[in-house]
Amino acid sequence: MKKVLLMFFVAFAAITLIGCNSSEFKVDGEFMAYEETVARNAPQVTMVTVTIEDGKIVGYNIDTRQARRTATTTGEGEDAVTTYSWAWNAMTKKELGDDYGMVTEPDQLEWYEQAALIEAHLLENGVDSITFDNDGYTTDLGASVSITVDQYIKLAQEAVELAKLGKFQAVYTSGTDLYSAHMIVTPKGEIEELLLDVRQSTRDASAGTFVWNEKTKQELGFDYGMVGAGGYAFVDGAWVAQGTCTLEWFEQAALITDYVLANGWNDNLQPVAQRGGSLNGTTLIDELAAATIRTGGYFTILKTLFDFAGDSVK
Repeated sequence: MKKVLLMFFVAFAAITLIGCNSSEFKVDGEFMAYEETVARNAPQVTMVTVTIEDGKIVGYNIDTRQARRTATTTGEGEDAVTTYSWAWNAMTKKELGDDYGMVTEPDQLEWYEQAALIEAHLLENGVDSITFDNDGYTTDLGASVSITVDQYIKLAQEAVELAKLGKFQAVYTSGTDLYSAHMIVTPKGEIEELLLDVRQSTRDASAGTFVWNEKTKQELGFDYGMVGAGGYAFVDGAWVAQGTCTLEWFEQAALITDYVLANGWNDNLQPVAQRGGSLNGTTLIDELAAATIRTGGYFTILKTLFDFAGDSVK
């Protein structure tokens, strides 16, 4: 009897050990790493996503959203003045497909085709299988891949690490701003952390230069300077400029994330006349009444974030 029990406990321990070590990934979903840069004096964000299903990597996705800089000249001759403005492109490199316009020679592959070769190689061989030189190029993928790969590989490695942590990220572009959100989910489907953020920029309209701000709105905290600025009040179904703002940006953003943490995500969450929060577009949710910032972008990025997590969030 003792031998039988001993064999049972040994077998149980072995099964338990195998179950614990079966995967480094305890949460399924799409885990994205990203990096904001400046290209040709315009904003750019590059994203690499790894998809985990049943504790295994089943795919990678590489993409980049660029922006355009527009020059506008007024006046003539010596009185001519040129100013610059910036706006994110409506489509990413991958969405543009053949219209991205990289191909200049018959045998050259378009950007999305080269990205697909990188994705396939990563899936088959792992994120540490591609090496690159000091200029970011690789010879591991043959002559078909002529683009630099260093940023994609580093972001792929970061995405895998995020997947191990159960940390989801999403980005959303608007104007020249880069919205971001992250959420840490436990293997039990519980949300440990949910945070919204925005990185803005410094732009010189006369010189045409674009520089990302060193600190995000969250990092600036009270130094962002929203408190004491013009405030809004919801009066008779409309937002009216009234008084001064009493909550800083990060405090208003926290109203949104606190509400979601307490009530769960709902795809119907939306602003009322651009501000606050509602489930039907007209009735203001009490907990979000003090969120007088323009909230539409935050609900958009949170939807993306929860879509990435899928059923992993209970």
